[in-house]
Amino acid sequence: MTPKPITLRPTEVHIHADRRLAFQVVTAFGAASSNGSAGPKVLEDHGARKLVAFSTPLKLLGVSKPFPTTEWVTLNEPEQIDFELVPGKGPIVGGLKLLLDRFTFEDRSGCTLLRYESRFAIRWSWPGWLLGKLLFAPVIGSHMRHHLDELKVTIEERAKRSRAFPQVESCPEM
Repeated sequence: MTPKPITLRPTEVHIHADRRLAFQVVTAFGAASSNGSAGPKVLEDHGARKLVAFSTPLKLLGVSKPFPTTEWVTLNEPEQIDFELVPGKGPIVGGLKLLLDRFTFEDRSGCTLLRYESRFAIRWSWPGWLLGKLLFAPVIGSHMRHHLDELKVTIEERAKRSRAFPQVESCPEM
């Protein structure tokens, strides 16, 4: 049976910084993350397409645990980043049949509207879809809202110090 994909509701955050800077911060693979843990690691570099290892901390059933994934990352600077999961092993990654994530960076008068979109499917057809809708969709959605809030703080702090992409005096609220 073919798994039924689940599309999450997009999550957006307004960032008081130039989208080129926002793009650079999000794609700083290999750098330490804001919480001090090791950042994503580039395994293969093919220019705009990279194979990247991630360790994403997710809280599932009250327990926070890092979940390692390997994903193809396609960069379309400074507008978009696409992520495609490489199938793997384990209870989470091994159960995912599809995981496609996208960040889009929209210029708003010198500021950035950062948008996250995700589509995933779990093996096991309808039982997988039900598990995905009831358990994984809320976990992924919550994680990404928190992650976007962290990115906003990190990018805005960086913009305060940037000479190449200084913050503009005011941004329109979105």
